[in-house]
Amino acid sequence: MPELPEVETMVRGLRGVLPGRSLRRLEVRDPSLLQGCTATSLVRRMRGAKVAGVSRRGKWVVVELEDNRGLIVIQPRMTGGFWLIEPARPEHIRLAFHLDKPEATVWYCDARRLGKVSWYRDAEAAEIAFCRSQGPDALQIDREDLAERLARTSRGIKPTLMDQKVLAGIGNIYADETLHRTGLHPERPSSSLSLDEIARLHSAIGEVLARAIELEGSSFDAGYRTVLGLEGGFLAQNSVYGREHQPCPSCAGPIRKIRIAGLIGRPTYYCAVCQVIPTRISRPR
Repeated sequence: MPELPEVETMVRGLRGVLPGRSLRRLEVRDPSLLQGCTATSLVRRMRGAKVAGVSRRGKWVVVELEDNRGLIVIQPRMTGGFWLIEPARPEHIRLAFHLDKPEATVWYCDARRLGKVSWYRDAEAAEIAFCRSQGPDALQIDREDLAERLARTSRGIKPTLMDQKVLAGIGNIYADETLHRTGLHPERPSSSLSLDEIARLHSAIGEVLARAIELEGSSFDAGYRTVLGLEGGFLAQNSVYGREHQPCPSCAGPIRKIRIAGLIGRPTYYCAVCQVIPTRISRPR
């Protein structure tokens, strides 16, 4: 957490207040989050800068500035998020954008301090960093590219979907939901999927993420809130994640919770009836 829908929700909230506004001052309260720049240099560069736009790349928030001032890229990671209202836990504030005309403040908070904040001189430099760390965005990848990437590995399909260098944006919750919608067992080898299964998977990725964005993401604890401090609504309507022993909404079969190698600390939920591995196919070793 947060995954693509939560970050997209952040970006849409920020678009209502940042673009076209000037930064009166950037306040860096926790320099340990900075990568490739110092607090002094970042504050100096940002003073008086005007925000051109806010966008998303995978799970990263991109704030583009006018007049060749560069881009600020923020990786929320586990507990990072933006607030347009006074944060409920002010001790978690790590960065504050103080805006001018009219005056306002946008806070970036991060309880566990795992997020990262970087500055890039231009879009080309940022794109190099993106490509080094991420694969194509999960909402933009085409079916053929997805098929090629899955064919390269015999890892289970869930760990593959969560590998940000394969596909950017999908984490634990939406991997489970996507695989349930597609009818694929989470340990099914990625390279064993047929073209028809890949086509269904590609469609399901877009459908699940779009629905989650519509519902402003998932809040299963206090770690994620929208920019207005509200809970995301996806987990009130999802199919399998967090629903162990409940009936599958598709077939009424039992939803099970398992642990998968390589996904330390992250549970996997799936339907024992809808999502089975064909007998001719073995689980990854």
